[in-house]
Amino acid sequence: MNSTTTALSTEFTKTLFSLDTISHFVLLHGPNLIYALFILILGRYVAKFFKKIVSQMMQHAHYDHTVNTFISQIIYYGLMALVLLSAINKIGIPTSSFIAVFGAFGLAVGLSMQSNLANFASGILILIFKPFKAGDWVTIDTIEGKIKGIQLMNTSIITKDNKMIFIPNSHITSSPVTNSTYLDERYIPLCLDISYDNDHHQAIQVIKDVLHQNKTVLNANTVEIGIREFGDNAVRIVAYPRVKGCDFLSTKYALLSAIKDAFDTHGIDIPYPQRVVHLQRDEKSSS
Repeated sequence: MNSTTTALSTEFTKTLFSLDTISHFVLLHGPNLIYALFILILGRYVAKFFKKIVSQMMQHAHYDHTVNTFISQIIYYGLMALVLLSAINKIGIPTSSFIAVFGAFGLAVGLSMQSNLANFASGILILIFKPFKAGDWVTIDTIEGKIKGIQLMNTSIITKDNKMIFIPNSHITSSPVTNSTYLDERYIPLCLDISYDNDHHQAIQVIKDVLHQNKTVLNANTVEIGIREFGDNAVRIVAYPRVKGCDFLSTKYALLSAIKDAFDTHGIDIPYPQRVVHLQRDEKSSS
């Protein structure tokens, strides 16, 4: 009986001591706890506000929905990490150790994912400066096709033969990019060879007539056309008709076909590559 009473007394004393410790801690750190809680609540609303502002700005700039969500989430959780560290520091817990741990962790992750971080940073640059967008026809190195989508790590391109190619974003930012649909209008560079026996004035007039007959050519009256050079076996004539970007390929195919038909009608020859070979007779061997 005495042992039971002693045990109960000991537990009661421990409980009182714990309650006293807690009450002492609350009295000592109560204001700081209230401030820390206030920082957490206010910081959460501020982080949500900035997240909403960034999301609206990216929507206004017509960024991809996936990228919009990802960037706004990064900003939100980054701000919340700062808020949490500020609240912990207000309570009295030193945050230098947390910062050191996070810094070491970030360095380790950065070293192990160096190439991925480069692709990520390049993806952000592409989304900010927008050298191209989904649907544009581009040429990157030797790859030509239509932009299917811009992701944070890579960009997908659909080629003319309907193949999907994924290019790392870091490769795109370090390579020349040709955007054929960036401008509303384009010039079609036509390079046409005629024989030296043909009248180049007539050939130029025939080309002009063909350009006038095509309604998609915008500068038929002021088109730049003339002899570019005298080749080894042909007179090279160039012309630069201007068309809408959406009409580029169809107009180019139509013009080349119409010019070939017009050349045939007017007897203008398109010469084949020629090579003249001189044979020298060896008189000693013949005798």
